[in-house]
Amino acid sequence: MQSSSKKLNAYTVELTIKENSKEFDKARTETIENIRNNASIKGFRKGAHIPEEVIVKEYGEEMIRERAVNTLLDKIYHKALQKEGIVPVSAGAVKSVVSESPLEVVLDIEVLPEAIIDEKKMKKVKIKKTEVKTEEDEVTSTIAEIEKRFTHFHDAGGHSEDGFDASAVAIEKGDRVTIDTQGFDKQGGKEIPETKVAAFPLVIGSGSFIPGFEEKMIGKKVGEVVEFDITFPADYHSEEFKSRKVFFMTTIFRIEKAHKPEWTPEFIERLRGVKTDFAWFKEVLRKEIQAEKEYQARAKDEHNLLTELMAITELEVGPSLIQSEIDRVFSEQKHNIESQGYTMKDYLSHAKKDEASYKEEVVKPEAVRRAKAELILKKVRELLNIEATEEEVKEEVAKVIAAYSSDKVVDRLREKLVPGDDYYEDIKNRVTYRKVVDSFFAV
Repeated sequence: MQSSSKKLNAYTVELTIKENSKEFDKARTETIENIRNNASIKGFRKGAHIPEEVIVKEYGEEMIRERAVNTLLDKIYHKALQKEGIVPVSAGAVKSVVSESPLEVVLDIEVLPEAIIDEKKMKKVKIKKTEVKTEEDEVTSTIAEIEKRFTHFHDAGGHSEDGFDASAVAIEKGDRVTIDTQGFDKQGGKEIPETKVAAFPLVIGSGSFIPGFEEKMIGKKVGEVVEFDITFPADYHSEEFKSRKVFFMTTIFRIEKAHKPEWTPEFIERLRGVKTDFAWFKEVLRKEIQAEKEYQARAKDEHNLLTELMAITELEVGPSLIQSEIDRVFSEQKHNIESQGYTMKDYLSHAKKDEASYKEEVVKPEAVRRAKAELILKKVRELLNIEATEEEVKEEVAKVIAAYSSDKVVDRLREKLVPGDDYYEDIKNRVTYRKVVDSFFAV
């Protein structure tokens, strides 16, 4: 086998492969034999020895030779890639079959393009690291969200089966009330259709209605009709209602008392799998909020860095690499949407796009950015000769293992996370690229 290659553009290599007539004849014989073993030809049972001339007459010499080309190409294609040092992004596309015997085939192969970075400008790039701090009100707000998520309601005026005292009958802040309400241009005036709400479950204090409305409910009881004027805010989203005074008549049909969870060790165990006190839980929340803020801040810093690096880089990415990245980004977005209880079909319907237009208009720009970012960071890593040390990788592996509480899982990870393992190498790359980004932070 002989081969040669030449670069056509930033991401395409033309590969020419040649093989002698003897090897082509072998491939043709193999093709004939495969047809003989699997073909159904009238007058011959399957597996019978069908004469070659019958096969040629049935299938045609042109088709047989085409199959022979493919059979031979399958055998020598990867050898040619190794010989020419080509690492393809996707399978090569046959450009032309110059001859069959001897075989000469020309293929176009997409490869990873090389980012060409202006090194002088790169050395001047510096990014200010975003510092973040978790405030007490963020912890308090998160706790309130958890309480809201686990709050359930009992009808006012009695005691519940779980022992909660719901005997109070008047509306208090936090109660859920079911109401009908109708707005009028003035007391005794015309109804305003847009203000009509029927059988609406309103949590008092949630801020779901216009400012001042929910406060009017406090102290009222089931069956009461509450009448009052409300002036809409000057910045209300509807132009028609900005600063408008409206008279409301609101009927209360049901009152339910909010039963918030108590921060007992048992409740915390439901949330985190560990039975402990509220002080410990708050500290865990603080660390989680801080970690998320640090993650978001770093993502922002990395985006700013890559924006600057892209401005001083020549890089053209091929269609196969972009398509692969589009599929990956779309898969991630689909997973995120479905994890929130929606379907991708419903999401696209809400966005008024079909899958093809969504991928082209929304996903593709992000896919191109990601593909370029990876290639640029790879090139910067080479230029700066940055590698993660064994100690740094061990430290990161320890953090990964520490996230698991099961002894069995921890033991299995310790056995698995060793040099050569795919996950270990992925962690090593992560640490390395973090060091690459860190090298651009201004001191």
